Amino acid sequence: YVLTVVQQPQRARMCGFGEKDRRPVDPPPVVQLSVLDERNNRDEQMERSPFFIVHVTLSATTTRVMMGTLVSSPSVLKDDRGATGCFFCFPDLSIRCEGSYRLRFTLVRLNEYDGEEPECNGRVVAEVDSDPFTVYSAKRFPGMTESTDLSKAFARQGLKIPIRNDVRKR
Repeated sequence: YVLTVVQQPQRARMCGFGEKDRRPVDPPPVVQLSVLDERNNRDEQMERSPFFIVHVTLSATTTRVMMGTLVSSPSVLKDDRGATGCFFCFPDLSIRCEGSYRLRFTLVRLNEYDGEEPECNGRVVAEVDSDPFTVYSAKRFPGMTESTDLSKAFARQGLKIPIRNDVRKR
C-alpha cells in the first residue's frame, strides 16, 4: 500500500477556538492510494475496495488544534490528466493556532464484517506526511489561492470540494 499526497496544503488562516470564522486549509489536501501486487503492478480492483479509510492528524503535536472532517472514504475519480485513481480528499480541515504544521495521513484497512463479531476493526497499512505549510493569523493571512486543476477536475465529477475561480489578495 502506497499513499502519496498529490495535492499539498500550502496555507491556512487560523480559526481560533470557535466555529464562527472557520476557514479551510488551502488547497484542500488530497491523498492517492496505490495498491501494488507482488510484482509491483497496480492492483486497481483492490484500490476500489470500500474497506479503506484515511484519518488525518497533525504530525508533531499532541494538542487538539485541528477541527473539521478528519476522516475520508475513498473516491475513485479521474485526476486533472484523466488518469483514474483512488483518492481521499479533505476539503473541511481547519487549524486553530498559527504556526508551521505538517499533516499525517494514516490509511486504515477495515476488516470485512463477517456477521459474527459486533465490533468492526482494522489495521494501519500506510502513512504519509504532507509538506510543511503555514497557518497565519487573520491579519497576516495572504488570502486563498485559486482552485487547482485537480480540485476543479474532482468538482466536475461530483465531489463536494470548494472551487474558487478568482483570487482575492489582501
